[in-house]
Amino acid sequence: MKRIILPLILSICFISESLFVQFVPRDPFGSRMIIVPHFLLVVLLLMGIYYIRNRAIVFAFIFGLIFDVFHTGILGVYLFLFPLSIYIASKMMKILQTNIFIAGLVTILNVAIVEFLVYELNILIEHVSMSMMTFLNIRLLPTLVVNLIFFVIFSYPLKKLMERRKKQVIAE
Repeated sequence: MKRIILPLILSICFISESLFVQFVPRDPFGSRMIIVPHFLLVVLLLMGIYYIRNRAIVFAFIFGLIFDVFHTGILGVYLFLFPLSIYIASKMMKILQTNIFIAGLVTILNVAIVEFLVYELNILIEHVSMSMMTFLNIRLLPTLVVNLIFFVIFSYPLKKLMERRKKQVIAE
């Protein structure tokens, strides 16, 4: 039971992203915002910060591949970006203090990096013709707000769960 709790949480986050997009109104405030939930990435980043980094990277590879298969037309985008983001976050946390506020800043910064790299890749393959300012105002800012709200709600319980699970793994 202990071994499947983290994959189960990641699977729920993966499914909840699709449900969020499907059930949250597209124009909640009358604007044409594009909200991209990255709940899975936020939980993976929390795993990289509070759990065992190498295991978090393995989960990132697996769920990055699954994410690419189900949501993108190009295999390898999130397969590469999820583990890279976790690696960057874990290295940043070694330099910075490990508290929940700094973890939130690092998480949101990494979500922004992933979003920006996906945007640049889409520009490169001519899949999107959105200008940089439009991207920043219509997609990046609302995406960061939604993911920050998710982080604020779920970070403390996930932190405690991952710290407990890390102690159990180390004791085994």
